[in-house]
Amino acid sequence: MASGTCLILLGANTGAKELPSVFELSMKELISIDVSVASSESEAILETPAIVSRYNRHDLEKMGVSNLREMFNFIPGVIVQDSLPGWASVQIRGIDETFNQKVLFLLDGVPYHQPSHSIIPMEGIPWESISHVEVIRGPGAVFHGTQASGGVFNVVTRRDLDKRSVSLKVGKNKLKAGSVYYNKQFTEKSALYLAAEFRAEDGYNASYTELFPDVGLISDKVNRVLENESVLIRYTNNEASIQIHAFSDTTTGINDAYADLNTLQPFINDTKGYLIHLENSWTSENSRTQVFADYNHYTFDLQIHNLFAPGTHALINKEKDGKNDYRIRLGANTTYRLGDSIDLEAGIEHETRSVGAYQLQFLESPGNPLATLFEKGSTDELSAYSQLEYSYQDFKFYIGARYTDNEKNGSKITPRLAGVYNIDAHQSLKLLYSTGFNSPNPTQTDLYLPGNVVGNKTLDAEIVKASDVAYTYSKTNFLFVANVYHLEAEDFIVRQYSEELNSVTFFNDGNYTRQGAELDLQIARERSKLFVNVAYQKEGNKIDPDDADAYRIPRLTTSVGASVDLNDTHSLGASLSYISSRHGLNDFTVVNVNYTARFSDIDVFLLARNLFDEDILNPNNTSQNSTLVAPGEEGVHIQLGFRFHF
Repeated sequence: MASGTCLILLGANTGAKELPSVFELSMKELISIDVSVASSESEAILETPAIVSRYNRHDLEKMGVSNLREMFNFIPGVIVQDSLPGWASVQIRGIDETFNQKVLFLLDGVPYHQPSHSIIPMEGIPWESISHVEVIRGPGAVFHGTQASGGVFNVVTRRDLDKRSVSLKVGKNKLKAGSVYYNKQFTEKSALYLAAEFRAEDGYNASYTELFPDVGLISDKVNRVLENESVLIRYTNNEASIQIHAFSDTTTGINDAYADLNTLQPFINDTKGYLIHLENSWTSENSRTQVFADYNHYTFDLQIHNLFAPGTHALINKEKDGKNDYRIRLGANTTYRLGDSIDLEAGIEHETRSVGAYQLQFLESPGNPLATLFEKGSTDELSAYSQLEYSYQDFKFYIGARYTDNEKNGSKITPRLAGVYNIDAHQSLKLLYSTGFNSPNPTQTDLYLPGNVVGNKTLDAEIVKASDVAYTYSKTNFLFVANVYHLEAEDFIVRQYSEELNSVTFFNDGNYTRQGAELDLQIARERSKLFVNVAYQKEGNKIDPDDADAYRIPRLTTSVGASVDLNDTHSLGASLSYISSRHGLNDFTVVNVNYTARFSDIDVFLLARNLFDEDILNPNNTSQNSTLVAPGEEGVHIQLGFRFHF
C-alpha cells in the first residue's frame, strides 16, 4: 500500500444495513427499501421527502457495471465523464464543476472531499466493500451543507456478516485489479469489517486534434493511466463505531492553457489522504441522539509536463507534503418524537477547513518553489439545522431550515418544505422545495497561475433552489418514480476564459432557470431484473448567454440495465447508457455485456465494455466557453474476473 493511503470512519446517519438484491425481495421487503441520505433516519423511497435513487452493486454488476463511476452514471440525470485534467467529473441535472465543487460526496454518510479544490474520491472505494449507492438529485435539503448545491452522492458499504469475498480482474491495457471484503463478529453487538483494493492499468491513448488557446491546431496524444489503492476498516460495538478508509490514486490528463508551445502539456495527478470518523448513539423510547467527529487529510500533487518548454516539467504541490490540507468536523444530532404525529430533528456541526500553501517548482528540483499559487489558510464554518415532521391521516408535512455561517462568505438560511400524500399503501405524491448554499473554495478565490487559472477574491456563495413534483408507485416487484423539476441558480459560480487576464477565472455569472423531468423504473421477476431510467432537460444543448453551461448539457439521457439467470449456474446481463448531442458533439450509446457462471464458492465473469466501439467525447468543463473536447475511454474492453466466496 502506498504511503499516501487515506483513513475514513463510519459516517453519521448510517443506519442502512446490507440488503439482498432487489430482485430477491418479497413484495413487503421491496416496498420498504430504505435510503438514509435524505434524512437523519432511514426512510422508504415511497415516503422520503426528496428525489432519491438507490442501486445495489450486486444488481448493476450483473448488468456489466464494473466500477463506482458507472454506478453513479446509471442514476437518472447523472453523467460521470472524463475531464481534460484527468479525473472524473460529475454532472447532475446539468450542474458540474471541474473539481466537483458542486456535488457532495459521502462515504457512509460522512462528507469526503479535498479542502482546497473540492476533489472527491471517485476512484478510492474498494469495490468489494460497496453495498449500494444513494443519490439526491437537487440541493441536499437541510441535512447537508457546502457542496450539496447540485446533489448528494452517498456510497454505503457492506455490513453483512459471515459473507466474505475476494475478486480478481484482468483486461485490456494490462488491467490488473483485486479487491477483498472480510468481516469478523466478536459478540452479538461487536464486529470488525475490512476491505482493500488495488488497481493498475496502462491506460488508453487519448488523441487530440484541436485548436488550443494562443497556439492553434495541435495534433498529439496522451496516455490516460489509472492506478489506485485503498483500505477500509470499520469496528462497531453496540451503537458506537469507528471507521478508517485510506486511499491513493494516480490519473493523467492535459493542461488546456498554453503559452508558446506546439505540444500537449500532460498532467499527472497523484492524490492521497485519509479520513477518520467516530460516532456514538443513544436511543430511548422517544428519541435518538448521536455525536460524531471526523478528521480528513486529503491532498494531491500535480505534475505538468512541457510547461515552460518541451522537456521542461513542473510540479505543483502543497508545502510539507500537504500536512496542512485537512478538514475537522464535530457535530451532534437528535430525533425526538413529540407526539403520535410530530417528530423533531435537529443538529449542529462545526467544520474547520485548512489548506497548505500551493507551490510551483521544477520537477527536477523540488523544495525550491518558483512561485506560491495561494497561501496557507483556514476557514471555519458553523451550521445548525432543524426539521419538523407532522403526520395527518395520509399526509406528511416537512418544514425545516439550515443556518450556515461561513467565516469568509457570510451567513445564510436555506429552507426546506415538503409534502407527501400517500394515495394508498403503494402510491404517493410529493411536492418538494429545497435550497442549497455553497461557498467558493480557495482555488476559486485565491489561486494565481497566470496564463492558466486565476482566482477571484470577490466571489460570493452560490444558491440553488429546486422545486419537484413526484409520483411513486411501489408494489410487489415493481418500483416506479416519475418527477418534474424547476431549478433556479443565483450567483452561481462559473469558470470562464478571460481575455483580459489571458486565463480561466471565476464569476458569479450563473443566474438562470432550468426545467426537466426524470423517470426511474425497477422491475423484478424470479430469475430476471430490469432497470430503466430517463432524464430530460429542457435547456439542454442550447446556446444561452445567461446560462453558459446549457450548451454542454444533453437534452436526453437514458440508462437501461437487464439481467437473467439462465439456470442455477449461468446468467447474462447487459447495460446501455445513452447521451444525446451537446457541445457540437454527436450523441452516443455505450453498451456493456456481462456473462457470469457460479460454481459453488467461485464466480467467473466475462465482461465486454463499450461493445460497439463508440467514440466517447466529453465537453471541456474547465471553462464554460471552451471549444475543447475530452476524449473518453477508447475501443472495446474485455475483462475476465473471478470472485471467491469464503
